[in-house]
Amino acid sequence: MNIWVIQDGEPLPGIDGDTREWRTAMLSKALVARGHQVTWWASTFDHARKRHRFAGPHIVDLQQGLRVRLLHGPGYRHNKSPRRLWHNRVLARAFGRESVTCPKPDLIFSSLPTLELAEQAVGYGQKARIPVLIDTRDEWPDLYLAAFPQRLRGLARLALIPEFRRAKRVFSAATGITAVSNTYLDWALNYAGRGRGSTDGMFPLGYHHLPPINPADLQSSKKKYGIRSDALILTFVGIFGSSYDLETVIDSARVLHAEGDSAIRIVMVGDGDQGSRLREMAQGLSNVIFTGWVGQSDMAPLLRMSSVGLAAYTGEALQSLPNKPFEFMAAGLPILSSLSGELEVLIRDERIGLHYRAGDKASLISKIRWLAANPDARREMGVRAHKLFEERFSSEIVYPRLIDHLEKTVKNYTLL
Repeated sequence: MNIWVIQDGEPLPGIDGDTREWRTAMLSKALVARGHQVTWWASTFDHARKRHRFAGPHIVDLQQGLRVRLLHGPGYRHNKSPRRLWHNRVLARAFGRESVTCPKPDLIFSSLPTLELAEQAVGYGQKARIPVLIDTRDEWPDLYLAAFPQRLRGLARLALIPEFRRAKRVFSAATGITAVSNTYLDWALNYAGRGRGSTDGMFPLGYHHLPPINPADLQSSKKKYGIRSDALILTFVGIFGSSYDLETVIDSARVLHAEGDSAIRIVMVGDGDQGSRLREMAQGLSNVIFTGWVGQSDMAPLLRMSSVGLAAYTGEALQSLPNKPFEFMAAGLPILSSLSGELEVLIRDERIGLHYRAGDKASLISKIRWLAANPDARREMGVRAHKLFEERFSSEIVYPRLIDHLEKTVKNYTLL
């Protein structure tokens, strides 16, 4: 089959340097391995680093059977900004122009976000009479409301009525809906105004297996970041954005530092809009380490040397089963998370970590101290986390199932 996948925002392996594969890359390569041809529609703009990859529209063949078509947009400096909305609209119009010049696909698998590209995808599918699946990975436009103070959200909701209507059109017109969690799937189906059907399904983000690491390399990584060999290492990995509550993490580190607890280190991997402010907050704290952006080859040692994976979300974060927990599970790490909902239930029921109250410094500190004081229980959590990853969340489990779903959708659609 000829399949289009539409996703603007992920790193592009082979283009963005030494970066790990995210959902679209893992799916695309699995589709090619199954014998399908894939065109990945993305953007010349690098969402994470806020820079353009190319000066104009570009086409890159990542491997035989996998082509990336990069649409050109103006870019933006901040995730929550009018300029980002303008960027999304420019990309959607570019897709509308360029898509009609390409051979018709057998199926479109379009990610949400963004609403604008998803709307173009379902419009194309209706005209070309091909199935379109919307893969729900964030609750847009509901997420827009989080950008406004609580007192202004009523007015914001009124102003965003066109976007809510857009979401309803997209989900109602889609052939089917997939999602990275049951929470997101039910949310999307509510917009569509129907229950689950045969073309709908939940397929988590998943993660790939980490390569084996030489023990000497682990010690080398600890030495590189000035971490003593017996330290409890809590590691956060991600873009320093508004969904994460890293201020509470740094405030907690300040308390531990003042108390002279030298056996605990918090490693912050990544960067983003809040990076400069967070580094300023952490000045003078020897127990907080910022690595900046790291490549995939450096990520595996960082995770392997860690003791705990830190999933530090705000109380208003809408994520349900995000990337980070699966990354930590792949490394055999227990998860310390502030995210409520599906992830909290998973951690509790599978006994793979602890939950703390978002924004509550005392709650976070108490859980850190418990993990430090109970190394055997902590390691058992990590063992269970890795076992769960192998059974349910590895890319080798998730993406063959998703491809089966795509193939079945096309087969049933052609029989109509």
